[in-house]
Amino acid sequence: MQLVCSSISSYHPGVKSSFSSHWFRALLTVWLVFFCFNIQAESKRIRLRNEIITTDGINKTSQSQQMRLNEGSVDGLYLMQFEGPVQEEWKQQLAGMNVQLVRYVPDDSFIVKLNSVRLSQLQALSYVRWVGPYKPEYKVHPKLTTATQSALKTNGTTVVSILISPTATEKELGEARGLMSAIHHESHLRQGTVLRGVLPPARLNALAKSDAVLWIEQASKRKLVDETASKIVGGDDGVTGTPTITQQLGFTGTNVTVAIADTGLDSGNTNTMHPDLLGRVRALLYYGNLTDASDEHSHGTHVAGIVAGNAATGEVDASGALYGLGVASQANLVIQRIFDGDGNEVDPPPSDETITRDAVRAGAKIGSNSWGTDVQGGYDIDAAAFDELVRDADSVTPGDQPYILEFSAGNAGPDAQTMDSPATAKNVLATGASENGGQMDFGLYDDSPDTMADFSSRGPCEDGRIKPDVVAPGTFIASLQSSAASSQFAWLPIDNFYMYMGGTSQAGPHASGAAAVFVQYYKSLHTNAVPSPALVKAALINSAVELDNSNGGPGPIPNHDESWGRLALTNLSAQPAATNMWIRVCC
Repeated sequence: MQLVCSSISSYHPGVKSSFSSHWFRALLTVWLVFFCFNIQAESKRIRLRNEIITTDGINKTSQSQQMRLNEGSVDGLYLMQFEGPVQEEWKQQLAGMNVQLVRYVPDDSFIVKLNSVRLSQLQALSYVRWVGPYKPEYKVHPKLTTATQSALKTNGTTVVSILISPTATEKELGEARGLMSAIHHESHLRQGTVLRGVLPPARLNALAKSDAVLWIEQASKRKLVDETASKIVGGDDGVTGTPTITQQLGFTGTNVTVAIADTGLDSGNTNTMHPDLLGRVRALLYYGNLTDASDEHSHGTHVAGIVAGNAATGEVDASGALYGLGVASQANLVIQRIFDGDGNEVDPPPSDETITRDAVRAGAKIGSNSWGTDVQGGYDIDAAAFDELVRDADSVTPGDQPYILEFSAGNAGPDAQTMDSPATAKNVLATGASENGGQMDFGLYDDSPDTMADFSSRGPCEDGRIKPDVVAPGTFIASLQSSAASSQFAWLPIDNFYMYMGGTSQAGPHASGAAAVFVQYYKSLHTNAVPSPALVKAALINSAVELDNSNGGPGPIPNHDESWGRLALTNLSAQPAATNMWIRVCC
């Protein structure tokens, strides 16, 4: 609608121009504000992933009349929008009417399960704004629809992830399983059951029609996000060849265990381990078709060194900086090999819950994950699963097993909305990459530590949330090389013990190591109590420093490049930062 303003005297010649030019415009402005306010108050939306439904309170009566045409009771999944945030008494009344709230959908809406319920009775409730069917087409990701059409033409199949409602019966779950030609894994979470496997494209419609199914999407393979450093993160005392400031203060991740899900670790044998990690590997796990936890790629070994290397070899670079100095130099490790020597995901891959459950059962409090899937900032089933697994990493063990999860942002920058999943999850710590402060000078990157790495994935998320959460150095990081691998994946080899690599894969373990240092620090102040994942995330975000705009930084925080800034552990321990913060560092 276009509003055209003209003087009131054009329509009423007898009215003085001064009135028309002042009073009428003022009255018109008030009327427009009132009009727009009422339109906004009456308009409300249900924001599904692939469709937005606009509801209108004015039509509530007509909708009730339409519902009365079918006075029979109905069963199945429906969408229900409320007049405002759901109150506890509403939940209780609905439960008494055989209505189960299954999953929240913005704004003020839920997918609900109805069991012999009359829709007209629901619509008559004063707090219910709108009720409508949860249609099969609402449940299918648009990219899956495209992939299915392609698969039909080629007589192919599609690997999918399916979220089954927690209200589904065993029979309904069995019917959903039966539509798949192969199941890779099955996870039972509070939000429902996640099935991942092969679906013949001709069966997609039947699956979407099931009242057991909440959402279906194409399952992407996990990929490594490879592309310093410890003293930028942990504080620099201005002297080469020394530990970080936080390490000198005694905060080294001692008695904290970090799990690393990656390509394995060095020889895969604790007796012949890289000297910088010797004696601190608590478990070596492997999955799928793998036969051991050795690292034939070096990615996982490099990541492990950034988290927990202690520079035991004593080797230094030309400036005297220690090779192999990790952020949490005394932390323990649990190794989970989920990629093969070429960096491909194992077959079949472990479920999300298998990864977290095995880690916490081996004693890990923190999970470092330098991998993800390209979802262009989307919030997918994996992201939702890890949001739950942060709260309880092992649903089988009684009680909650909280788990601090860190994920690398991805290497699809510098364009906006390029974040990988599960880094798009709300409860995990997502880490982007900044520069390493002059570690190498090949003219490929602006090496200022206040500059974002060009490749680092940017936010916002598809739903507008700020991501990543923090950044850490991620270009030309010197860390450990696996004895079971060549240097073919290195950015630059150093010797048999060390190599340069880069990417948000290398930024992420700086954040995981920082989390281990904070956990030790917190435990020292709170009689050995372990901080919650939310507290660790908040502490690292609030202690981060803004990349200096005058020195190449992207601008005031928060922003969609660095988000809340670069990790700075010295701010957590209230220690003064050294004058020379940016010497070349190896970790």
